[in-house]
Amino acid sequence: MRKEIDALLKNFVSDGDAASAELAFPAGFSGFQGHFPEQPVLPGVCQLTLAMVMADRMCGKRMKMGAATNAKFVAMVVPDQPLEIKCTLADGTLSASLTSKGERVGQFKLKVEHA
Repeated sequence: MRKEIDALLKNFVSDGDAASAELAFPAGFSGFQGHFPEQPVLPGVCQLTLAMVMADRMCGKRMKMGAATNAKFVAMVVPDQPLEIKCTLADGTLSASLTSKGERVGQFKLKVEHA
């Protein structure tokens, strides 16, 4: 799934400890399968995986999540919804904010380390 998400990232910008990107999950994205056929909704685990893909790009190598110290999913994500993700990485903690049209969708703090 990481490769699939990585291929969706557009306008990725990183200045070392901070990064941002834009994307939209198409209806055919594998994460929508089974969630739910009549009204697809992106599972939270896919949002966390998106944050980890950002960490991979920021660090230039694959990272792994040690723990989610804080994860808030405040709005549903549906196919083709425009999203922006912003991340910072400091002292092994990845902080990520996911928005759509300026409205918060999710916010995460994840402990990360090199895989």
